[in-house]
Amino acid sequence: MKLIFLGPPGAGKGTMAKRLASHGGMAHISTGDLFREAVAQGTDLGKQVKSILDRGDLVPDEVTVKLVQERIGRPDCRRGFILDGFPRTIPQAEALDRLSPPDLAVNFVLADDEVVKRLSGRRLCPSCGKTFHILFVPPRKPDICDGCGTGLVIRKDDQVEAIRNRLAVYKAQTEPLEAHYRDLGILRNIDAAPDPEKVFAALKTALGV
Repeated sequence: MKLIFLGPPGAGKGTMAKRLASHGGMAHISTGDLFREAVAQGTDLGKQVKSILDRGDLVPDEVTVKLVQERIGRPDCRRGFILDGFPRTIPQAEALDRLSPPDLAVNFVLADDEVVKRLSGRRLCPSCGKTFHILFVPPRKPDICDGCGTGLVIRKDDQVEAIRNRLAVYKAQTEPLEAHYRDLGILRNIDAAPDPEKVFAALKTALGV
């Protein structure tokens, strides 16, 4: 089965993709991982990606599509794959339709206020890297890492203004994909608000696995 996971930041796409990939023996493909892998390998395409990222620019559609095309051609994708973070735009979706049309596009639905609550509550230990959440996984002492006692910090991406900017970008660029896959008859909506076990159960039901 070839799947696409859509949804705003904080909806849990990556978590669900990893669980489903492990459950169903499919490859979990994250574009972020693809970029890092290409840069680490130092291929011509990787050098191109590095120069783009170093400038702080977005990786162009044609470069991203080439990376995805190479990745889905590997042996571990023969049993199926889950694309997490791709496509992000209509041109990317149309390129994928030509390369390897997806069977289903799963859209994880989460209200903006819930996205802000989930992401703005995250805290990071700058020393050991351990992560917390002030509501869901709070440290034993407020703003102090359980592991090493270092003061916790809020990443720039997890500040409320940054989150709302990320949501605005998502709505402008990625939400049109919902209409694209709805028109193709392969969109499935999943409520991402419940706890992860309930979301995963709803996902398996939607996929019939």
